[in-house]
Amino acid sequence: MKHSPVIFIFLPIIALLSCVVLHGHELNSADRWVSVTGRGEVDAVPDVATLRLGVTSNAKTSTLATESNSQSVRRIFKVLSEKGVRHDDYETTRFQLTPQRQYRKGQPPLITGYQVFNVLVVRIYKLDKVGEIMQAAIDAGGNNFESLIYSVDNTDDLMEEARTRAVEDALEKAIALTEPLDAQVGPPLSIQEIRRGAQPFHSPMMMESADALRSSVPVKGPVELSVACEVQVKFSLE
Repeated sequence: MKHSPVIFIFLPIIALLSCVVLHGHELNSADRWVSVTGRGEVDAVPDVATLRLGVTSNAKTSTLATESNSQSVRRIFKVLSEKGVRHDDYETTRFQLTPQRQYRKGQPPLITGYQVFNVLVVRIYKLDKVGEIMQAAIDAGGNNFESLIYSVDNTDDLMEEARTRAVEDALEKAIALTEPLDAQVGPPLSIQEIRRGAQPFHSPMMMESADALRSSVPVKGPVELSVACEVQVKFSLE
């Protein structure tokens, strides 16, 4: 019984020391950090237009539909070459043959013909000739336009600059957030690129088919595009 007071005196002291040690460890740990998102953007002049157009052909038989479609595609390739588009800058990306059916009540469907759909992709580097080339493709048999996209062909150097600007932006944000708290931003603990890429310009198409056009296609591309990058940076705090 003489030792009991000593035990009750030291237990609160030990508990208090434990709290102080744990609290001190938490303050000095690497868990003190701030996470911010930075964005960098670089403007660039577009240097290529990518045109997606289709050729649709209908005939009573699959052979006739395919032959008619192939002839139109060959004519388009010929005029593209005549307009200065290199052979490597155009290609077919999809070919589809579909039976046309007539549905009759109480009877099996009747095949009335066939439709062939072919999609071509053309990369045009002479931007001042885009409308002229599109018109030539229409005259040669193109009758289904999908899209016209202006972009930058090689964005490697632009993306490096955008990435640098994104990291600098993240650092500025971290400093702005922590400065009122009397804390200093330390070395980064992690850096993650969360988004990057050029923002292409999708030109609105003014026609659905060749029948909607009787003169040169009016096309106006963008003056400039942007190449952007976003990063998530976790900075330590000192």
